[in-house]
Amino acid sequence: MKLSKDWGKLNMCKLKDYAYYVTDKISATELNSKKYISIDNMLVNKAGVTTSEYVPLEGNVTRFKVGDILLGNIRPYFKKIWLAGFNGGCSPDVLCIRSNGKVSAEFLYSLLSQDIFFDYDMAGAKGSKMPRGDKNHIMNFPVPNISSKEEIGKFIVSIDNKIQNNNKINTELEAMAKIIYDYWFLQFEFPNEEGKPYKSSGGKMVWNDELNQEIPEGWKVEQIEKYCNIFTGKKDVNQSFDKGKYKFFSCAPGYKYSNDKIFEGKAILISGNGSYTGRTILVNDSFDLYQRTYACTNKFDEDYMEYIYYSMLKFFVPKVSGGTHGSAIPYIVYNDIAKQKILINIKIIEKFEYIIKDIVKKSIILEKENEELTSLRDYLLPLLMNGQIGFKD
Repeated sequence: MKLSKDWGKLNMCKLKDYAYYVTDKISATELNSKKYISIDNMLVNKAGVTTSEYVPLEGNVTRFKVGDILLGNIRPYFKKIWLAGFNGGCSPDVLCIRSNGKVSAEFLYSLLSQDIFFDYDMAGAKGSKMPRGDKNHIMNFPVPNISSKEEIGKFIVSIDNKIQNNNKINTELEAMAKIIYDYWFLQFEFPNEEGKPYKSSGGKMVWNDELNQEIPEGWKVEQIEKYCNIFTGKKDVNQSFDKGKYKFFSCAPGYKYSNDKIFEGKAILISGNGSYTGRTILVNDSFDLYQRTYACTNKFDEDYMEYIYYSMLKFFVPKVSGGTHGSAIPYIVYNDIAKQKILINIKIIEKFEYIIKDIVKKSIILEKENEELTSLRDYLLPLLMNGQIGFKD
């Protein structure tokens, strides 16, 4: 996407007239996983940030404050941006931009959240395999001469706050489901016939040679392929688009679009290679797949997909145990998924599914709402910025 002629007529200033890069430093020893932001824990497609899996133990990093705009500076096409909601520190691969007081932080965030900005950023980026934004080029991004800057900022941030709140609720729902899974299938404290925790109430445990551990008496060990159809996509990532009829999932977080669908319904998707090898998500949608992303779908009428999904979260952990092959670029193969062993007790699994399905349903509703809010935001923002629509008193 290029800057339009109409946009050009509105431009009178540049980003550097309203903002500057923060260079203040903070010691890494003052930070923790909730206060440190790197390129890895910034979420794609303007979805904010998550808790960091790594915090440096020494040295200094850039200090950011509430209201600063943090911008991922590697691979700008991932559209990583966040309006800081707390004070902390960020890595050198994250640019920290602060308003000079002439406009609000909310407006600057809205300005830099536009798809047209990320296209502009990429146009000036340096490097091919891992392009990096040019700081001088970014500061020359044109700012439209409009009178409703503050209103635009408040409006866009209100939408983003709703999206982030939904994400927070979904994170809590996911954590709740994981706790139930761990309690029932790792600690074996599922409710017995009297409704009491099985293991701690004296439930009989027997040794299992396949898993090299004790499991409840009467439980079986099966391979995932017995319950799932497993397949990959056919397309390269270059065959995906920003717009399309169906979601296109690759090995990276988020998704693009395709005009074809490979499956419709509930599926477990697993990233097959790269830095996110083993990343596992549960979807219920029409979608297309990258050729190195695996999909696991239900093989029988009985639906145990939620149980299998939470079991897979235990097996496949990005950057830890996900990539069992390769060195420079880790990857997994079909049998890494198909031959994974899971515990089976149909009666207990059905009880688990009864509880979890409601949690998953709520999560899917919130995800759909976020998709609609994101679409609304991305549609209205350029119209507001170029003056095609405005606000009434």
